[in-house]
Amino acid sequence: MAKGVVPDNHLNCVAAARSMALQHADVIVLLGARLNWILHFGLPPRFRQDVKFIQVDICAEELGNNVRPAATLLGDINAVTKQLLEEFNERPFKYPSDSEWWKRLREKIKNNEERSKVLALQKSLPMNYYTAFHHIRELIPKDCILVNEGANTMDIGRTMLPNYYPRQRLDAGTFGTMGVGLGFAIAAAMVAKDQTPEKRVVCIEGDSAFGFSGMEVETFCRYNLPILIIIVNNNGIYSGLDADAWKEVLKSGDAATVCLLFLSCQIHTMRK
Repeated sequence: MAKGVVPDNHLNCVAAARSMALQHADVIVLLGARLNWILHFGLPPRFRQDVKFIQVDICAEELGNNVRPAATLLGDINAVTKQLLEEFNERPFKYPSDSEWWKRLREKIKNNEERSKVLALQKSLPMNYYTAFHHIRELIPKDCILVNEGANTMDIGRTMLPNYYPRQRLDAGTFGTMGVGLGFAIAAAMVAKDQTPEKRVVCIEGDSAFGFSGMEVETFCRYNLPILIIIVNNNGIYSGLDADAWKEVLKSGDAATVCLLFLSCQIHTMRK
């Protein structure tokens, strides 16, 4: 939900060099983020051994989990950040934009973006994730509510599908719970239909993630909800299979192999 608070195209956004930024930062301010598995519990090698955490959270029981913070602030993030900004106005602090740290981060951002661009511009068929997302992001509205769910579909989507506004992205989150995407899309569309009817809800699903709750398409139709569903179908979870590999699976007599789905299942025909 916080993705987009700092727009992905902002000069100070380092999402494209996230791992490097976290690994070498000496101070990290956590605004509601929890030091769970997504942030490697705040431990090396993801973070420096001597990193200092400043933790802001509305739940007292979350303060100090896994790592002892250098400072804790218990309260609503909106109220606490306003107080911090007031303090900054009185005692301004600015880190030099031409520092060696910024130079290293910008170099890493540039390298990562160039690598993604090379993958995105490949013309091989079937398309890879980067190519598919490159074309999708050129077509969907910048202010749409984006629901993104799957394995690679969600992981690579976080990188390739930029957010420009807060509270515009919904995905499986902390627990990686597959099957929540269509329910999220329904809830978002109901609110948008009532409050901002011009706003689009775009649901980008992996084929396996879609399979967990695919019959919610009927709910879309019953309530006439303006939801666009895009399914990235690779016949499985993560890598999937091509036609030749699928034939070999059938020869083995084990079509129930984990992470595989039926080859070329015409999921899109459900809309009929």
